[in-house]
Amino acid sequence: GAFKWMISTEPFMKSATWIDDLSLRLSAGLSGNDAISYYRSMEALTSSTSGYLFGYSQPLAVYPSRLESKNLTWEKTAMYNLAVDFAVLKNRLELSLEAYYSKTTDLLLSVKLPTATGFDSRYTNIGATENKGVEFSINSRNIVRKKFSWETSFTLAHNTQMVLDTGSNDFVIAYESPTNNKYMMYGYVNGYPLNALWGFKAAGVWHNQDQIDRNKETKAYVSRSNAYYTPGHPYYVDVNHDGTLNEDDLVYLGSADPVIYGGIQNTFHIGKLRLSAYFNYSLGGKIYNLSELWMAGSSMTNQYRYMLNAWHPERNPQSNIPAAYFSDELPSSRMVYDASYLRLKNISVAYTFDLRKVTKHLRDITVSVNGENLYLWKYYNGYDPDVSTNSGGSTIRRMDNGAYPKARTIIFSVQIRY
Repeated sequence: GAFKWMISTEPFMKSATWIDDLSLRLSAGLSGNDAISYYRSMEALTSSTSGYLFGYSQPLAVYPSRLESKNLTWEKTAMYNLAVDFAVLKNRLELSLEAYYSKTTDLLLSVKLPTATGFDSRYTNIGATENKGVEFSINSRNIVRKKFSWETSFTLAHNTQMVLDTGSNDFVIAYESPTNNKYMMYGYVNGYPLNALWGFKAAGVWHNQDQIDRNKETKAYVSRSNAYYTPGHPYYVDVNHDGTLNEDDLVYLGSADPVIYGGIQNTFHIGKLRLSAYFNYSLGGKIYNLSELWMAGSSMTNQYRYMLNAWHPERNPQSNIPAAYFSDELPSSRMVYDASYLRLKNISVAYTFDLRKVTKHLRDITVSVNGENLYLWKYYNGYDPDVSTNSGGSTIRRMDNGAYPKARTIIFSVQIRY
């Protein structure tokens, strides 16, 4: 349901002739979605011919590969919205401020199962999340002339998504490290953001044996195993000071959600020439660079350039970048980066040639060039901080698992009108 009150048309607003529009909008509703892949709620079978030999052949074997989740229902979201629209100066300046709140229940999540069941996970409806934020927009016709005009649109938004309930679970894993050491990297924990990043708190690199011996008494830091207590290997904050690196040492590393985001577009009309430029931006938020699990120390792959400054007993003994030969493959704050960026998203130029005075057969010809994703300003060491890698049927926001950057494209076009 929705309600709109056009306050500017009320009798008590007659004297405010400079106000073209003042409106209040309210809305509320309930929606649902079946946010899993088709047939994921059904039991699945798989087959194999790699079993035992019977009668000099390997017979076909069919066995269950996925549990049935027959009691699944849709996710449900209750939404509430409040907005104010304002326009002045003969609609030359238009402003809109909108606040919203939504609560989602019966989330469709894949929950881990004891492997003794023969399966490692199944889908279920569990928990609740909330989503709240504000959006602000301005549309301005700065200059309006017969042969020259300039229009500007600006948007700014802030959004917060929080986990309210994970059911009977302390946490629900959305994505875990893809290496042999499985630890939660993205997951849902009560009281934390929906798109939270998790991992170990990287503290540095063992520089010498004296440092390692002192830590045996303080137990402030911990390495992956006893074999990693050697100079050049990384160490992490031992949260509970028990001398063992495990799930209890995982910490919150930030949210993938930006603090503010939006865009600005300027459009110019100069005679028959049209020029527009659009920038979009995102400030705050974190991103995991998963490629660093392998490209920041492992001897099996190419390495990032900063590994040239890695720890070395002679050339660089004070560096906190792990030695080039180490292979840790643990998710940590060392792989988490600021995802802020400013992108020149689009520039378009078009010119129209009026042919009505030249020929009776053609009206005009418009020649245009349009460029997309032309330039990106960023702090991130990867290609693009605005990526979301798909994993296990769900999209993990701002996880870079070797994602390709957005393509830079330039399109030329000609439009002929008769």
